[in-house]
Amino acid sequence: MKKLLFVGFTAILLGFSACSSDGDEMIEEVISQPVEIDSQLLIDLVNEVRASGTTCGSTYYPPVDAVSWNDKLEQAALNHSKDMYENDYFSHKSPEGSTLTKRLQKVEYSYSTAGENIARGYTSEQQVMNGWLNSQGHCANIMNASFKEMGVARVGNYWTQNFGSQR
Repeated sequence: MKKLLFVGFTAILLGFSACSSDGDEMIEEVISQPVEIDSQLLIDLVNEVRASGTTCGSTYYPPVDAVSWNDKLEQAALNHSKDMYENDYFSHKSPEGSTLTKRLQKVEYSYSTAGENIARGYTSEQQVMNGWLNSQGHCANIMNASFKEMGVARVGNYWTQNFGSQR
C-alpha cells in the first residue's frame, strides 16, 4: 500500500531590490534557475534531528534512523520547485493537477511510502530547516521512521523536500 503525506507551509516570500548607483531606477533580482543548495548540509541537518528525536508541535518523536540522499527524489523536488516558481503558485498540487505521486512516477521512483514538504521565502538551508521544524506537519515528515531517503531542491526561493522508501 502506498502512503502519501502532504504538508503545506506558507512563509513570507522575501524579495530583493537594490538602487542603481544614480539612485533613479530600481533593479529587481530574479532567480529563475535552480539555486545550488548544500545537499550535505541538508542531509546532516535532517539526520541530526532524526538521531536526537524532537517535539513537533505537542508530539514527541523519538530518535529514528538516518535518511540517505536520493537523486530521483531530488529531481522530482526540482521539477516541483521549478513549476511553482515559473507558474507563480505555492501548493502540493499544480494548477494542471500534478501531484507528488505523478512527480515520482515521472522520475521513475517506485515507492512504498512518500511525503513532501514545501516552503517559500527562505534563503538558506538552515532557515528552511528551521521553518520545517517549526511546522508540526513538516517536522513529522522529517521524523517519519518509514522514510529512508530524501531529496531537496530550490528554484528562486521555492523549496521542495521529498521523502520516500523504495519498494
